[in-house]
Amino acid sequence: MFRLIGRHFKEAFQGIFRHFSSSLNSITAVTVTLLLVSLLTLIIGNVSQITRVLEDEVKIWVKIEDEIEEGEIPSLTRKVENVEGVAQVEFSDKDSELDRFISGFGEEGKLFEIYREDNPLSRAFIVSLREGFSISDVASRIEKVNGISEIDFGGVNTEEFLKLLNGIRQGGYVIVLALTLVAIFLIQNTINQTIFNRRLEISIMRQVGASNSYIRQPFVIEGIFIGLMGSILPVLATIFGYKYIYEAFQGKLVSGMLTLQPVYPFAFFVSGFLIIVGIVVGLIGSFLSVNKHLRWRR
Repeated sequence: MFRLIGRHFKEAFQGIFRHFSSSLNSITAVTVTLLLVSLLTLIIGNVSQITRVLEDEVKIWVKIEDEIEEGEIPSLTRKVENVEGVAQVEFSDKDSELDRFISGFGEEGKLFEIYREDNPLSRAFIVSLREGFSISDVASRIEKVNGISEIDFGGVNTEEFLKLLNGIRQGGYVIVLALTLVAIFLIQNTINQTIFNRRLEISIMRQVGASNSYIRQPFVIEGIFIGLMGSILPVLATIFGYKYIYEAFQGKLVSGMLTLQPVYPFAFFVSGFLIIVGIVVGLIGSFLSVNKHLRWRR
């Protein structure tokens, strides 16, 4: 059995080097494709990271009516918690609201300490959302609760920005899938050419009784190696290229809130994904191609 496997590997290597020009074209095509897949995967990973951070940071500020007594706060809290899409409700008293107001102005905010004795601000709830729920929809439902006087969540622009990020992420998945299919098609064409060049050899093997699976194995292994070799450069570019970009931007975009994925283990995860994609692309492309030429009955 090991002898037979060794023979298949030997034939696969011979096939690659005998038809090196076509194999090199296929390896180049896989390399270019995986470089694009790597770029998109890095973008998708970081967009997902930024989206998660923004979703965690974006909260709904809910102003409580001044007429609500302190003893009614727990009951009102439960009502807001029961609103569909609400994950957590945090009560913020007048002093906490003043602290938040002052911190928003930085050093100049200290001027507002004079309102500490006679605080004009209202009590509020800070509401966190469950994943997948629209901010505006949840805000509209909360606004209908008796005892709530005002809602603020950053406006429609905040929600539109999150939708844009999610759109980029979903669009990236589609493009990655399309590039993978293109790579499979390119490898399939390369193996097609290889099989055509070796049609006499395959015909002789059939005549002496070789099974389809025996004929197929070297071509499948050849496709796997083409995919594997095509992933080497993209893996190196991913690890060292992303490390360079991460250090150049100091791990963040625009502000500390828009943080990038850490180089390790993210770059290794993406590299592993590229290797798997390369192998699978090579395997599927060669398998489909060789099956097309071996459709016959004994």
